Amino acid sequence: MKKRLLKWLCVLVAMMLTSCSATNVITSVDALLRPPRLTDDQNDIYAALTSYLSGKEMHLVYPQKGEYLSAFIQQDLDGDGLDEAAVFYQLTASTSSAPINMAIMDRQSGKWMVVSDVQLDGSGVEDFNVMESGSKPLIAVGLTYAGESGNSLMQIFGMYGKELRLIFSRTYLAKTICDLTGDGKDEFLLVYPNEDSEGVQSVQAGLFIADDSQEEAFIQAARCPINPEIVRFQQLSAVLPDWSRTSGNAHIYLDGYRGSSMLTEELMVESGENGYEIENLTWLQSDETDGESYPQRVMLNSMDINGDGWYEIPGQQLLPGYTEESTDVVYLTTWYRHINRRYVPLYSAYVSSLLSYQFIFPADWIGNVTAYRGPYGNEVTFSVWDEEKPMEDTALMSLRAVSIASWRSGKVSPEYEYLDSRGQIVFLARVIDTESRYSLTMADIRERFKNMG
Repeated sequence: MKKRLLKWLCVLVAMMLTSCSATNVITSVDALLRPPRLTDDQNDIYAALTSYLSGKEMHLVYPQKGEYLSAFIQQDLDGDGLDEAAVFYQLTASTSSAPINMAIMDRQSGKWMVVSDVQLDGSGVEDFNVMESGSKPLIAVGLTYAGESGNSLMQIFGMYGKELRLIFSRTYLAKTICDLTGDGKDEFLLVYPNEDSEGVQSVQAGLFIADDSQEEAFIQAARCPINPEIVRFQQLSAVLPDWSRTSGNAHIYLDGYRGSSMLTEELMVESGENGYEIENLTWLQSDETDGESYPQRVMLNSMDINGDGWYEIPGQQLLPGYTEESTDVVYLTTWYRHINRRYVPLYSAYVSSLLSYQFIFPADWIGNVTAYRGPYGNEVTFSVWDEEKPMEDTALMSLRAVSIASWRSGKVSPEYEYLDSRGQIVFLARVIDTESRYSLTMADIRERFKNMG
């Protein structure tokens, strides 16, 4: 993650250098790394928390991912139609293992006050979710868990009056929270290590639903095995039907690492005669299973790449001229749909996961065209592959990302033409060779360039 952040900052600096002084660049990057400023309301909440702690030194703790990334989360947490605030904090102590607390705050007589405060069983806050339970919201907190190496911990709380109570706690490797059954309530799917009565270890995916026999409790309704060769889980994503129009089935895409390469498992949640079932559509646990049949890639998650409502699964291969030992290798990515247990290719493209765009290859480019990146990572050039010539001598076209300030300043070479923009980034293209059988016009380039942001 640190290497990825450093590379992104290098790209950012490269995009800004064409129009800004070094001082301005440093100031801009420094601003990106500062903690966010508090709003007036958050300042009032912070002051109330400080008063509650009677002057004890503390610092705020921020969720690391998900929808809620602030230490102050203002939502209706008890179903009364008014917003409460959840605040994560850690007392400053002489030991680095000071616990993390979650304080629930409410307005009383127009002032924020702490109404409940609980100590969490984790060393960091991974994410925060507000779950729809049918009667009132529930609070789900994902925690970095020191108790078991590699595992996280999910704790679910409910508000009883103004008191926060723990109603569920379990370790997991990956999770997703949403309405997986179409009943209007949020369920969750956990991937977790399992050991049976005979001591055989495995990895399971479990569906947890509301327990109708108990108020605000959850039971495991179904489970299925996960490929045990996956050693680290990167992402768990759910694709849901429009429950208001169809019964359908929820599909879950699980991206993980097997060694240094990534693969994707597809799970399906369905309703059977005896309740809910989960089926692993990609790992069959039979002699027919061939691990190499998974599309392999280095570092790219599955996603809905074409907006059709389904997730596509990427597979990668080296472009001509590269080996695994090459420095700064460049890959061709093929996107697949998993249909009836078969991987059906849709198209192949150069994908920049750092800058979130892709460029779709024409069919005759595959095996004949390669690419190389510039020194700062913000430009890629496509060349006809000829093992007897340097790639620079057979260049066809290039794609470049610059800051919007650079583009507006007029300091970018007029050879580059505008393709698209996102935020403060402008994407440009340059046609280099118009005579090759593999040459593309600017109109072709615009059609094949896809902004993934």
